[in-house]
Amino acid sequence: MQDRGFSLLELLIAICISAIFAIIGIRHWHEQQLRDELAYTTKQLAYFLYEVQIKASSKNENYIIHQFTSPWCITITHDEKPCSCSEGVLYFMKPDNSVEISELSNNKSAFILGRRNMAQTMSFQLKNKIGTSRVLVSLIGRIRFCAENSYITGLPPC
Repeated sequence: MQDRGFSLLELLIAICISAIFAIIGIRHWHEQQLRDELAYTTKQLAYFLYEVQIKASSKNENYIIHQFTSPWCITITHDEKPCSCSEGVLYFMKPDNSVEISELSNNKSAFILGRRNMAQTMSFQLKNKIGTSRVLVSLIGRIRFCAENSYITGLPPC
């Protein structure tokens, strides 16, 4: 009569294959988490700028966008740059994730004009270990976002 169990060699091979699949899966899960963080932060920044645009248009006021770098945040004021980010009319704080802001065009300040829903042309570049994305604001106030150098779910390519 033949024994119906597994040999030690078969069991070790099965455990090794399972461990390899687990390592590959964890690495891909981490990469997907970084992609999601970049997409989430990019969309939240675009929605924040859209909120500022609506506020400027409804109140017919002009706003200046200021960027702070450490920790990064963006604030909106009517005039000169405040001392801290929370002193503005509206502000956008860096979420608790790996995304960093690496570039705001036009020397770290830009305008959103309430009259005729216009804005100064500007772009924000966000990046983390997995890729880079941009939030673009055109002269006519159109706000767009895109992924620059990698595929990120939910962001169109630039």
